[in-house]
Amino acid sequence: MFRDETKLEADYVPVELPHRDAAIQRLTQLFKSLVENPGDASKMVIITGPTGAGKTAVTKRVGAMIQELAEQNSIYLRYVHINLRQYNTSFMVLNRIIQHFKPKFPYGELNLTGLVDILSNEILAKEDAYMLLCLDEVNVQSERNLLSEPSLIYNLTGMHEDSPRQRLSLIFIARSESDPSVCSTLHPQYSMIRFAKYSRPQLRDILNKRAGEAFLEGTVLNDTIDVILDFAAESGDARYALELLRLAGKCADDAESPRITPECVRQAKASLDPKPIDPREVIRDLGLHPKLVLLAIIRQLKKTQKAYVLLGEVEAPYRLICEEYSTESHSIKPHGHIEVWEYIRDLRDLYNILSIEDAPGQKFTTWLRLKVPIEFIERELEDESKGGFKLS
Repeated sequence: MFRDETKLEADYVPVELPHRDAAIQRLTQLFKSLVENPGDASKMVIITGPTGAGKTAVTKRVGAMIQELAEQNSIYLRYVHINLRQYNTSFMVLNRIIQHFKPKFPYGELNLTGLVDILSNEILAKEDAYMLLCLDEVNVQSERNLLSEPSLIYNLTGMHEDSPRQRLSLIFIARSESDPSVCSTLHPQYSMIRFAKYSRPQLRDILNKRAGEAFLEGTVLNDTIDVILDFAAESGDARYALELLRLAGKCADDAESPRITPECVRQAKASLDPKPIDPREVIRDLGLHPKLVLLAIIRQLKKTQKAYVLLGEVEAPYRLICEEYSTESHSIKPHGHIEVWEYIRDLRDLYNILSIEDAPGQKFTTWLRLKVPIEFIERELEDESKGGFKLS
């Protein structure tokens, strides 16, 4: 199933970053002077955008490029990327920064001033070194008031204020540019780069590209990608979409399935959802005919292995199911098209287990997509049907 699972992990930075060429070019342009004229000026950039918009990947890619270019020009420059959710105190951040230059650090107990002095004088100045530092998820820190004076950013930006050589440049990654404790701490000449969320077609390109790197050929169905997009396209979160793909692959692996199916994605979504839909509550609240319509949808999805079922494909199996569960004492008469459509809308509006969409490029054609794993709903329906559905 997997060719290389690491290609779907959050820390992996691919060589190509689809739909982020402009951001890479602009960030590179902002920092190329660190190599062309080292020490002449300090650069500060704020990168903002929603989660999963490619901010971290783009920054890591450009940082690595700048460091490589510096090495080619015999300039001692290090790109250092620190996630402030993981390193959440000034001491932890400074220790981590120094370890990029001195792996055996720390050397005993030092206060914040001592750490700043070592970084500024014993490393950067003494070794004629430069640093491009990225502080990621700064919103996490600002919520704890760790970006205000006289803490981390204040100390870092003040290290070389009076020095003829500017050895530190900074990148801040934040979800929002409205955070005053970030902007107010920086030099007034900072630059801003705003990332928009990915569109559905852009997410499809990213998923297809990464699926080709991570999985064996032919294991990821087009319908599987469609289901992932149904869950992730509204937020435009590539990180979430890729995690759904990874977990769907694990699900298929565990089931020894030759392919990653839409059902694998639905199960992956359920495992990530902090408040998953309880199928027992849904089934308990449904009347007889909505249950039978839902069972018809499930059977059709299992039969076709597609991401969706057409509205017109539901009524025939629904009528068969009515006949299947009829008894000598009580015949279940199928309801008409209007009632079936009302039941389907209730499954969407009241229970949030279906989505209803117009089929792209097809007039008067409606797709129904299930938002929860088939097996969850099917199990509850089967358990109830063993004793016979309540017929009233």
